[in-house]
Amino acid sequence: MRVTASTFYKDYAKSVQDLKSIYNKSMQQVSSGKKYENAYENPLDYYAGKKIDNLYNDVVTKDTMIKDVINRLEQQETVSRTFYSEMSDLNIKYEQMASSSYQGLESTVDTMHTYMLNKQQTMTQDLNATYENYYVMGGNDQTTVPFTMSQDGLTLSYHHKFPGESKATVMEMKYDPETKSFSYSGTDANGNSLSEDQTLDKILTAMREQGRMSLGYGDINTVETLPDTYYGGLNMVTGLTSDKLRAMNDSDAKEAIKSAMNTSAFGLNAQAVDATNNYYENFNKTEAEKEAALQRLNEDLEYVIGNLDHAMISVSNTFRRIGVATQTLEEVDNQLQTAEDTYIKEYNDHMAIDTYDAIVQMYQHMYSYNAAMQVGSKIMQNSLFDFVQ
Repeated sequence: MRVTASTFYKDYAKSVQDLKSIYNKSMQQVSSGKKYENAYENPLDYYAGKKIDNLYNDVVTKDTMIKDVINRLEQQETVSRTFYSEMSDLNIKYEQMASSSYQGLESTVDTMHTYMLNKQQTMTQDLNATYENYYVMGGNDQTTVPFTMSQDGLTLSYHHKFPGESKATVMEMKYDPETKSFSYSGTDANGNSLSEDQTLDKILTAMREQGRMSLGYGDINTVETLPDTYYGGLNMVTGLTSDKLRAMNDSDAKEAIKSAMNTSAFGLNAQAVDATNNYYENFNKTEAEKEAALQRLNEDLEYVIGNLDHAMISVSNTFRRIGVATQTLEEVDNQLQTAEDTYIKEYNDHMAIDTYDAIVQMYQHMYSYNAAMQVGSKIMQNSLFDFVQ
């Protein structure tokens, strides 16, 4: 019987392709660490592994976000503590200025006025710091500073971009020492003037904004259970949380904002700034004018000192809330890291390979494939043998 090379090669080609496929799969397993690449290889383990993989990725995403959010909260807590410290410093100056030893020297009065005026600017910058880096500034791009203070320390301006608007709405809060209250005006995103009530509507809308996030704590279907990530700006100054303002009707909420702003750090310090400035300007005038200015200074300082404790409590409540939120998120973060470890173990049970065993098998398949290729080189010779008897 005559046997040709092509007769042998036909069966050989199929065998060597099978060996090559097995070898490639073993290399792929070693490279990926996965036992199965397709569902048909083992549907139960494959889809169980896919489900665990999705859960693991969700946990990793939340774990990463939590670390970022904790950084945001720590930044806001630091700023609120700094703001509180500024108020404490001012309280000391108010007490000193109320004493006759500080009221008797023109230079001392001037120094105190300058100190209080500078604190208005410093506290304004503290407000801006609650948005810095981790937050787009008050709904704005980072080229727009949310809060600015006038040179005389009496007008606080708030710039805020509302959703869907390309330009910032400007809300001005001007303090009147005579009435001991702020008046409100502003300009909307289109450049139209706002009445006092319209300005308060805008401020209320901004203060009701929240930054709730689904981070593994609370129920996403119940928004109120999710942790809020924003405690800065006017909410910190007034002590009015977004939740508290949302629970009120608009009329009551606006009245609450007006009342809280009047006795906030900015309102009280504005009163002290104006009173010390008035006393300084009348220091060298007639005795009657100087005495009237001094009497007004003492009355205003009594008013300021009497209300400052409440204003400080409003700010301190902010960093207490942040502390509770931070602790909660740290506990959730620890739980998520535990879940990561659990999912990795479960995933490996379904989908992972024994790396050592896989490498051994890969080399075995490589040797088999190389041996088959050597056999092929002999089959392909033109005269393997001509006849077999």
